[in-house]
Amino acid sequence: MLSKVISAIEKYEMFRYNTDVAVALSGGADSVALLSALFELKDKYGLTLSAIHVNHRLRGEESDRDEAFAVKLCESLDIPLTVKRIDVKGEAEKTGESIELAARNLRYEVFRSEAVGLVATAHTASDNIETALFNMTRGSGLKGMAGIPPKRDIFVRPLIFCTRDEIEAYLSEKKTDFVTDSSNLTDDYTRNFLRHEVVPRLKKINPSVEKRVSEMCRTLREDDDFLTSTAKKIYTLCLKNGKLDAELLSVQHPAIIKRVISVYLFEQYGLTVDLLHLEACLDILKKGGKTELHSGYSAVNEKGAFGILSKDEKKPEVEFLLEIEEIDLKNTKINNLLLKNAIDCGKINGSPIRRTRLPSDSIKLRGRNCTKSLKKLFNEAKISGEIREKLPILADDCGVVWVYKFGVSERVAVDGDTEKALIIKVKEISKN
Repeated sequence: MLSKVISAIEKYEMFRYNTDVAVALSGGADSVALLSALFELKDKYGLTLSAIHVNHRLRGEESDRDEAFAVKLCESLDIPLTVKRIDVKGEAEKTGESIELAARNLRYEVFRSEAVGLVATAHTASDNIETALFNMTRGSGLKGMAGIPPKRDIFVRPLIFCTRDEIEAYLSEKKTDFVTDSSNLTDDYTRNFLRHEVVPRLKKINPSVEKRVSEMCRTLREDDDFLTSTAKKIYTLCLKNGKLDAELLSVQHPAIIKRVISVYLFEQYGLTVDLLHLEACLDILKKGGKTELHSGYSAVNEKGAFGILSKDEKKPEVEFLLEIEEIDLKNTKINNLLLKNAIDCGKINGSPIRRTRLPSDSIKLRGRNCTKSLKKLFNEAKISGEIREKLPILADDCGVVWVYKFGVSERVAVDGDTEKALIIKVKEISKN
C-alpha cells in the first residue's frame, strides 16, 4: 500500500518539502491508515503532521468512542490533534440539507478553519468508484464521472490509488487498531448500497474494477480540465456588459457553449443548473427567446445578447455612498450594532482604499471561523450579478478589510485594546 501512496503523492505533486499537513482523522480504517502511512513518510517529504477529528454527534456513545480513540492514537504518535464537535442535525434542520450533506459541509468548514497548511483526507480508489457510480445514476456530466480529484485547493488524497482491501491488509500487517462506524454497515444510505451490493457484483465481472475505474476517472478529469479551461477563455471573450455575445458564442461546439453558460450563471448570479436547463439555454442561444431556470430567474436572448432576468425585480440601478468617520475609543464606547462596520485603525496595513471585488478576493469575517471567497459569500447570500459588481469594499495592502452587507475582517476588528476606529456608514441611492 505504501508504494501506491508514494506513487499518488509524486504523480500529483501533493507535497512540497517541509509542508504542514493536517490529517482528517475519523478513527476509521482509511483515516488511520492514512495517518500511519504519512507518519512513515514524514521524514522522506519533510512533513509536519497534525490531525483534526470532527465529532458529528450523530451516534451518541459511539461518536464519543471514536473521539477518544483519535485522541489516544495521536498521543501514542505524539501528533497534535484538534477535536471539534458539530451539531449536524441542527444545521440540517436549519438549512434543509440532508444529514450527509450538512455533515460534509460542516466538516470541511472545520478543516479549512483549523488547518495551517494542507489537509489530507482518506479518500480511496474504493470511494472513487462509489462516487463515480453515484454521480452516473444522477445523470452527471464529465466532472461528476471523473470521481474524486486527487488534489484540489488545500485538500490532498494520498490514498486515492489504494483499495479498501489493501488498506485493511496494511493495518493488519502493522497490527494497528481502528474503529468501525456502525452506519457504514447498513444499506440505509445510497453509498452504502453501492458499496455492499453494486461494487461486489462489478468485481465478479472484473476483479480489478477499482483500478480500471480510477484510470477512467483520470482520463475524464483531463478531458474535463481541458474543456473547462477552454470554456473560461471563451467566456472572457464573450462577456460584454454583463451579458454573453450570443452570436460569438453560438458558433462554438455545444460542449463548450454549455460550459460557458455554466460559468456565466455561477460567476454572475451564483446559479448552478442541471443538464435540462443547459439544453434549454443552448436552444434559445441559437433561436432567441426566453426560458425559465429556477429561483425566480429566466435566461433571455434578445438582440444578440444572452442574459439573466429575475421575475421578482427590475434590474437595480443603485449607487453606494460611503461615509467614514474616525472616532477615539479611549473616551467613547462603541455601540455593539456598529461593530460589524468598525475597523481598528492600528491594524490597517498601509492606506485603505475603496474598490469593488476582484476575482481573488476573500475575507475571514469577524466572529466566524473560516475564510471564504467573496464570490462564495455573494453566492450564498444570492446577491445578483448586477449588485455584486457594485458593492463597495475597503482593502488595505494585505487584502479585503470590509465588505458592505457582510462586515469587517477578523484581522482588523476592534477589540479591548483599540484606541481609534473607522466607522463606516453606507447610503444606497436608487437611480431607477
